[in-house]
Amino acid sequence: LILFNGSNVKMKFLLLFFILILFSCSNEPVNMEEVLFERSNQYITKDNFSPYFFFNQKVYNGPAYNKYRSGEKKEQGMLKNGYKTGSWTGWNREGVKRFTGEYKEGKEDGIWIGFHPNGKKKYEGKYANGLQIGTWVYYDSKGKKELQESYNDFGRVINPK
Repeated sequence: LILFNGSNVKMKFLLLFFILILFSCSNEPVNMEEVLFERSNQYITKDNFSPYFFFNQKVYNGPAYNKYRSGEKKEQGMLKNGYKTGSWTGWNREGVKRFTGEYKEGKEDGIWIGFHPNGKKKYEGKYANGLQIGTWVYYDSKGKKELQESYNDFGRVINPK
């Protein structure tokens, strides 16, 4: 191979560097409280994130989760450029789903559905840029519609029913 003829040290170093990056990247979710810190709603890697200094103190990209103090998983989803992005799911301490919803650049954005501890739907509505918009419907623990509210584009209730 031309790369390994002994005269091209830079090429050897680059190949080793890319192999190191390839094998050090993982799609395993990280515990946000252990290896990340929050700054202005953006998650940054702590100094203990990786043994390779160039991965530390950077905005995090990839799967992540939070846990309750008692150890149960609280929520899980993706971070992109350090912000919660895409679909996130949350659970109560007993492991029952509490919500599913979308984030965009760290703010609620898209359809959100909440659940009672018995698994029945508690609410359903839409967020835009962190504000409730459109029609939100709330249900009692038996699944019966309790309340319906409409929100304007500024997150203000315009006609509760």
